[in-house]
Parts: sequence; structure tokens; C-alpha cells
Amino acid sequence: MEITYKKDLHNSYLVVTSYEEKADEAYCVKMLGANAVVGIIKPDRRIIDGQLYYYFDITSKQSLDVIYNKGTINYEKAKSLYMDLLDIITKAYEYLLNENDLILDPEHVYIELSTNQVYVPYLPGYNKKLKNQITSLIEYTMNKLEYKDKEAVLYVYNLHSISKEEGASFNNLSEAIRKDKQESKVIPEPVLKEHREQSAIKQIPIMMEKISDDKEQYYYPLKIYIYTGICILIAIFIIIFCFLSKIIYTSLGNRIDYAKLTFLIIILGCILAYLMKVIWDKRNRLTRIIQTDKYIDPRYEEDNLKENYEMDNKSTNRIKDLKTDALNNNKSDEEMIYGPQTVLLNSKEAAIGCCLEPEREDVYETIYVHEFPFVIGKQENNVDYFLNNQVVSRYHVKISKEDNKYYITDLNSTNGTSINDIKLFCYQRHEVSQGDKVDIAGIKYKFRLLGSDT
Repeated sequence: MEITYKKDLHNSYLVVTSYEEKADEAYCVKMLGANAVVGIIKPDRRIIDGQLYYYFDITSKQSLDVIYNKGTINYEKAKSLYMDLLDIITKAYEYLLNENDLILDPEHVYIELSTNQVYVPYLPGYNKKLKNQITSLIEYTMNKLEYKDKEAVLYVYNLHSISKEEGASFNNLSEAIRKDKQESKVIPEPVLKEHREQSAIKQIPIMMEKISDDKEQYYYPLKIYIYTGICILIAIFIIIFCFLSKIIYTSLGNRIDYAKLTFLIIILGCILAYLMKVIWDKRNRLTRIIQTDKYIDPRYEEDNLKENYEMDNKSTNRIKDLKTDALNNNKSDEEMIYGPQTVLLNSKEAAIGCCLEPEREDVYETIYVHEFPFVIGKQENNVDYFLNNQVVSRYHVKISKEDNKYYITDLNSTNGTSINDIKLFCYQRHEVSQGDKVDIAGIKYKFRLLGSDT
């Protein structure tokens, strides 16, 4: 499945390349074309240069992965998400659609920002087991939960337990999704006193946090290895042929002429080295995304946070003592803490690697990027930098860093993003370098690496 993104004057599209279409798939496309099913993004079938493509309109929608890249999911959000998904799956059954063709990957589960309605694409021929997709989505949700929200943890944990049960049916899962908050039972005081510590531990089950990391990896395609093998075999064949035809023998033909043999080996070696250089050129490499998953026990994380908090308190108390001593000895804070003639770096700039400098400094401020990925938009409580302007989308652009290279990705924004006047397709990252012009919905910036004078 090849996925790209396209954008025209008014709409944004998720485009999936399809290589063949079966009869039942054609039926599904016609069914969705004739009926507007709320929550299902219908495939728009297009044939371009003999190739079949499915276009999905994702205008004004944002993927789940982007929305919760920084934010957390509480009980209300989790319940709303799974209720909408349950409704979508139920409608797929009603319209005789193959439920395994619904894409429930967090990267392609979309939310209509104005209505909070969940939408998923229906891809004919996708045929990925619905139960496995739901389990993966629940695990993703578990990693994004607001762990202080006990009801959210219990709700999602219960869904995960059911999805993992052998022989569990979709009806079992749908009942758990519809289930309301469980009210806390009234416990008699003597019993509560006797089991207080045990009850506190059992209230919230410990769930391993799943952390996924995507890394781009270079590799050479199979044809490179085939070409290499062919070249080596040809070289061996030439050497064998020269021996059999006695080309490298003396004029009498009774023994090998080592000068001719050496010359032959040098010539073949040079030709082979040149061919290897051409075949194994870096431009012939392809890239693939390698996803690694690891699980972290949140209890250890809490212990580390507690330890860091205690260390911070000790450091704070130490600084207070030094400042008091500085006042008593008529010394500045910097001289007492850091020593004389110490140059203090701007802590804000020292902790970050790049920034966006506005063209109109009287209107906009410099955007300092202090962590990656870094999201810019006007969804104030859920982005790294709040850019308050009507032309800016709620989740507009993302800045990421990989292997000391910086990338900018447009997050399906309404008014778009461009680099050096080149319009970016949504969800396709573009490398950005020192001095590049970055246009965010008409607001012009200059990309600058901190510490560089250029």
C-alpha cells in the first residue's frame, strides 16, 4: 500500500495506490458512492495513466496521532472516540461492507475539528483483521492516557483486556465500550480502614506504557545485489576463459605468463571497482521507516521523577544558601555561584537547536524550538507554540529532527505551508536548512540554526 498526500485549491486528499480491483471491492465503492455514511471517508476511485488510485477527502480533519502527539486522553475523550468507532463499524455491517477494510491506524483515524466527529477511511482490499486493528488502537490510547483520570484508565484497560481474550466476540467489546462510568461502591468504615493500602493499589491497574519510535533507514534494493553478483560472475568467467584459451600463457603455450596474468587482474579489478562505485552509489539507496516499540513501567518513571524532584530541591536550597552568602559578602549572584569572569549563556537558546525568525518582528516573535517534534498552531493547550492568527490552523506545522537534519511537515493546514516558495503537501516532511524561508499561512519566517552567524 503506497500512501501519498495531495492538495488542490480547496481540498486535501489522502491518496492510496491500488494495483487491482475485485468484484466485491467494486460493489463497496459503489455502495459508499451512493450513500453518505457518517464517520466513513469514502474512496474516490480514479484511474490516472492506467493506474488505479483511491482519493480520500481529509479536508478540515486532523489525524489522531497529531492531535495527541502532545496531549493526553481523559475518560470523556476515550469514551467519545470508541463510541464513534463502534457506530462506524456497526454502519459498515449494515451496508454490507467488509469491516476489515476500515483503516484504524492512529495515523489515519481522523477527527473533524469543528464537530469532534471521528472519521476513518474505507480502503477496498485493505483486509486487515478488525480485531487486531482495534487492539493496536487501544494500546496506542493506553500510551496517551491521562493517568490521573482513574475512570479513563479503568475504561481503556477493560477494553484492552477484552480485546486480548481468546474467543472474545465483537459484542463483548461493544458492551464494554457502551458501559458507563462505574460508580465507586460505598465501603463500610471498618473494612475501609483494614484494607486501605491494598484498595489504593488495586484501584488502578499497572499498565506498561508503549512508546513507539519511527526511524528512517536507508537500504539498497534487491537489484543492486543482483547487479553486483552478475559483475563478479562475469569477471570470474573472463578469468576462466583466459585460462582455457591460453591467452595468459607464454608464446609457446606451455606455462602461464605471470606478467599477463597480473595485467589481466589489474584491468578486471579497475573495471570491477568502477562498476561497484556506480552500482553502490548513495543515490541508488531507498528509505524505509522502521518502527520500534518498547514498554516502560510507569512506576519506575514515577520513582525517577521523585528522585529528580529531590535533587532539584537540594540544588535550589544550595543556590539559596549561596545567594545569602553573596549578599553578606557584597558579591553578585553570578560571581558566587559560577565564579568570577564566568560568561552566562542565554539558557533559552542554549537548550535548543533552531528557531524561526519572523520577517515582521514588530508583529510576531521568534519561535524557539526546544524539543522535537515541535508543533505550531492555534490549539492553545495542545501545541508547543501558540500562533494566534485566524489564518493559522489549530495544528498547522510540525518541526522534527533526525540525524542532525531538520524537517518541516504541514499538518493538513487550511492555508498551507511553504519552504522557499515551494508549497508542501500535507503530512510529507521536507528538509529545511539554514536561511531557508518558511511561510506559515502567509506569515513569513527565516529558519536559523542557533549558534550560527549566517
